Amino acid sequence: MIASVALLLALGGTSLAAVNALPRSSVGTAQLKANAVTSAKVKNGSLLAVDFRSGSLPAGPVGPVGPQGPAGMSAREDILAETPTDSVSPKTVRANCSAGKKAVGGGVEVGGTGRSRVTVTENLAAGDNAWEAEAFEITSTALTWKLEVHAICVTIAP
Repeated sequence: MIASVALLLALGGTSLAAVNALPRSSVGTAQLKANAVTSAKVKNGSLLAVDFRSGSLPAGPVGPVGPQGPAGMSAREDILAETPTDSVSPKTVRANCSAGKKAVGGGVEVGGTGRSRVTVTENLAAGDNAWEAEAFEITSTALTWKLEVHAICVTIAP
């Protein structure tokens, strides 16, 4: 009889534990105390690289050296061209790169006492090797102004 009671208690305790078990995914970060999960409590192979903070894992082996890339740009040259400072309108100016160089950028600036009455209508690459700008007076003025164009020119390897 004592053996039967012991067996009944043993089996009853197991079923009670099964009833009180937590449902899957019911405990999250908010329910855990700091440092509650340790290495000993984590199943080997259950974590992925995304589960770790960036830089926490060691880098993998160095891969093979890739092929040589194409040569880049070299021999940068800044070219400035400007119109006379007067009240003539419209004005167009072009900054041309040296032979063999390409314009990869540029810009325009209006200078002089009449600059507030001038609008730029063109500011762009002119072909492969120049930068061009155009501007005119919004309202006619006797105040003087000039147009300055800046071209960034480089040699591009074939």
